[in-house]
Amino acid sequence: MVKKTLLILCVLALSLTALSAEDYQFDSYALEVDVRLDNSYAMQEHIVVDFSSPRHGIFREIPVLFGRQRVKLTNLEANVPIIKDSVSSGYATFRLGSEDRTVTGIQEYQIRYDYAIGDDRNDEYDEFYYNIVGVGWQAPIQDVSFTVNFPKPIDPSMVFLTGGVYGTTAQRGSFVVSADGKTITGEAQDLYPGEALTLRVQMEEGYYSDVRPFIDFTIPASIIALLVSLAASVHATLLFRRYGKEELFIPVVRFDPPDDLSPMQVGYLADGVVDNKDLTSMIFYWADQGCLTISELGKKEFTFTKIKEPDTIKAHEKHLFSALFACGDGTEVTLKQLEKSSFSKDLEKAKTEVRAYFKGERELKDGKAERKRIAAMLYGALSVVLMAIASTISYIGAETVVFLVVGFFSLGTFALVASRLDAIWETSSAFKKGFKFFLLGISALFLFVFAFLFMNPVFGHGTFYSLVMAFSLVAFPGYLGFLAIVTGKRSAYAQKKLEEIVGYREFISKVEMDKLKMMIDSDPSLFYHVLSYAIVLGLEDVWAKKFAKIALAEPQWYVGNRPIRNALFYSALSHRMHTSVMEKAVYAQAKSGSRSPVRSSFGSGGFSGGGFGGGGGGAW
Repeated sequence: MVKKTLLILCVLALSLTALSAEDYQFDSYALEVDVRLDNSYAMQEHIVVDFSSPRHGIFREIPVLFGRQRVKLTNLEANVPIIKDSVSSGYATFRLGSEDRTVTGIQEYQIRYDYAIGDDRNDEYDEFYYNIVGVGWQAPIQDVSFTVNFPKPIDPSMVFLTGGVYGTTAQRGSFVVSADGKTITGEAQDLYPGEALTLRVQMEEGYYSDVRPFIDFTIPASIIALLVSLAASVHATLLFRRYGKEELFIPVVRFDPPDDLSPMQVGYLADGVVDNKDLTSMIFYWADQGCLTISELGKKEFTFTKIKEPDTIKAHEKHLFSALFACGDGTEVTLKQLEKSSFSKDLEKAKTEVRAYFKGERELKDGKAERKRIAAMLYGALSVVLMAIASTISYIGAETVVFLVVGFFSLGTFALVASRLDAIWETSSAFKKGFKFFLLGISALFLFVFAFLFMNPVFGHGTFYSLVMAFSLVAFPGYLGFLAIVTGKRSAYAQKKLEEIVGYREFISKVEMDKLKMMIDSDPSLFYHVLSYAIVLGLEDVWAKKFAKIALAEPQWYVGNRPIRNALFYSALSHRMHTSVMEKAVYAQAKSGSRSPVRSSFGSGGFSGGGFGGGGGGAW
């Protein structure tokens, strides 16, 4: 039964293919070429098509890019309306016909255009190497005929006509050279889709006497790009040394949190980001202040009960506290209620308000340094553009975009990593900073290898040139992107607060047991007072381990199945709160809100499809 079904499907597919193939065919394709002494051609195509079903007309795809050489196609005319398309930078593509009407039966199309190849960059000989029919035609062509008129006689023994699938060297069709050696006429029959017909004529060097010699500006342009990038890097470095170098950082160990900063604000100043863990710490902060209680009645079953409003004038803290209980009945809220509410939007609003808090007299960045860092970013962009253009100056097009992408990706990657390093430099461990540098190095190596492989084998640039330019395309933008970030400088306010934060972090992570016991004697709830700050600094487990052998007073804000006086329990509770409340609430809210090919051909006696021109066509 299965075999029978497959057989029916195969027959049906073949039938549909046959019907599609019989939709139209090219009865004839006639080409007349007038060759000029500047290696440009005046082209005239006469195409006869038989449409068995309504179509608007035909389309043509004519190659204009061959390796590193770009051809100019100009003065395009036809006996019917022309609709120009933009499918590929390597092809001139256009349609003949009208979008408002269709045609059937036999239709004739006449196309005229100039095709200028120019200097072939070959010092040994000149040639006419042209695909009379390219491999891109999508329906059979019954009869092909061509006439090529040369300005001076050619050698009949150096004329070759090949045809068939791409790469075929066998002769296809026939041709005749006129008695004066200036005209070649030929014909071929029954060319199928994917088959080409190529005419190659080899002439002595200098046959094209009016050709303007090709001058390759790649090396001069590349030298200019490198010198400009080097000068920009030097100037950006001087700007950094003058405006971007931070003041001497002198943290002093302190036993109290930074003045007038909540844990959420400390977390933002410590790493430059307001993340969900910073918001989690506020629940413990409010609990320690007697503003709410935390009830854990089962696995991931949390209930928060409001006791009083926070004693603060900071808008972001008041809004976040109110939003938390607004998800319930105003006094109590459960985890399930948070998941079903729009609490994630309130979290995002709180993050924005925290960043807005540090403005004016609390501005975190030095204004003058901020203005100077823009120069480095602009220099980086200039470096990318100059080197991308220099590397492809002889054939600017889609290939240039590849190098623009590589350069700007390097600029952005280095700037992003520098931004993260700058934010955590004073508060993060050497391992974390080293790991970010390692990832940056891997990214840079990947970009360099990609750029080199594109320049060397694809574009044909020499190995030395490709190594230098690929390295420069990654290194200069990367360096300038890095400088664009580190030239930014902390304000005096930010410097002071960050020194306080690092000093407090030193206390949490390195306080000795004797000193800790003395502090507990005067403040039995010390562990709970510090816990919220330890959370945002990533030290909750370190802080809890210091109390592993110390009996704690049970906090009044926690309600569970049994009394808990173990510090490690509360550090674990902070992890559960983070994953079960903040992360899960955000995830749940986000989840509920969510829901004609172009071919190329490029070129002894030549081979089928190996010359200039040709391309393909079909119906539309």
